This record gives sequence, C-alpha cells and structure tokens, in this order.
Amino acid sequence: MDARFKIGDRAFKANYGRHEKMVTCPDCLGSTKVRVILGDGTELAIDCGGCDPGGYRGSTGAVKQYDYSTEARPYTVTSVKVSMDGVEYELNHFGGGVYWTAKDGELFATVEEAMADGERQRAEREADENKRLMAKTKDAKSWAWNATYHRKCIKDHEKQIEYHKTKVQICAAKAKEPA
Repeated sequence: MDARFKIGDRAFKANYGRHEKMVTCPDCLGSTKVRVILGDGTELAIDCGGCDPGGYRGSTGAVKQYDYSTEARPYTVTSVKVSMDGVEYELNHFGGGVYWTAKDGELFATVEEAMADGERQRAEREADENKRLMAKTKDAKSWAWNATYHRKCIKDHEKQIEYHKTKVQICAAKAKEPA
C-alpha cells in the first residue's frame, strides 16, 4: 500500500459548513394550523405539530433547514502513517500549530478534485437533512389525540357558556327596578 503524498507535499481537502435557514413548514404551508377531519366528519383546525418548537411558543409556520457550502482548503502533509487500515495523513493548515488528519481518499492533489468530493459530501448531507425535514410530521395517533383534546375543550367551554348565560338571566330577572 503506497501513499499518494509525501511529507512536505501540498494537498487539498474538502470542507463544508452548515448554515441554518428557516423554510415554510411542509405540513401547514406557513399557516400554523392544520385541518383534521374526525371519523364523524367533524373538521377541526389545530396547531401544527410539524413546526411547533415546543415549550410555551406555539406553531411558527416555519422549520429549520440547513444549507451547506463547500470549500477546498490547502494543507501541508506533515506525517504519513501506513497501516493495515490504509494510509492516514497528518496535515497542517497555514503553518499553524493545529493539525488535522485525513485518510487517503479524503486528500487530493488539485482544488478541483477536492471540490468535486466536497460537492458529493454536501449532496449526501443535504439529502439526509431533507429526509428529516419531511419526516417532521407527527404520526396519526398524535394528531387524533390533539383533535380529541380540542374537541373536549370546546364542549367544556360550551357548557360553561350555557351556565353563565343562565346566571345572567337570573341576575337580570332579580335586579331591582330603577328608583
């Protein structure tokens, strides 16, 4: 097993960064509400669980997603280790005292080769993020529980309204006539 690079060689390694951005929630399309149709045909609008950050804040209408940017950084090879697992390089960036390591397939002779590898890595990461974004919706049981909870609250509030309407009528009937 031969090393592609020697000590003192300049080589390039792809690095990519992740930048957070907010995108419209794919469940509620930014409205913060979703429509649930119960088995009896009743329709309810409930807070979206896909963009609910939890805590005391309600649904926001947006979810986090990440953009990745790729760059090829130049390194100087400072050490080469050949073992049964393959070749590993120790790298120094800009002559500082901080060292990185790279396996043979992660280090390239040209910027173009490194950028191509970085773009491949970025595409893989972005695909993983997009899968997670689309999987952010809660399962049917969770939506059903929410619908049942809000339906119960509506019934409880309707009972309270009727009770208080009755009390107002009694108060009006017993009110003293103006003098």
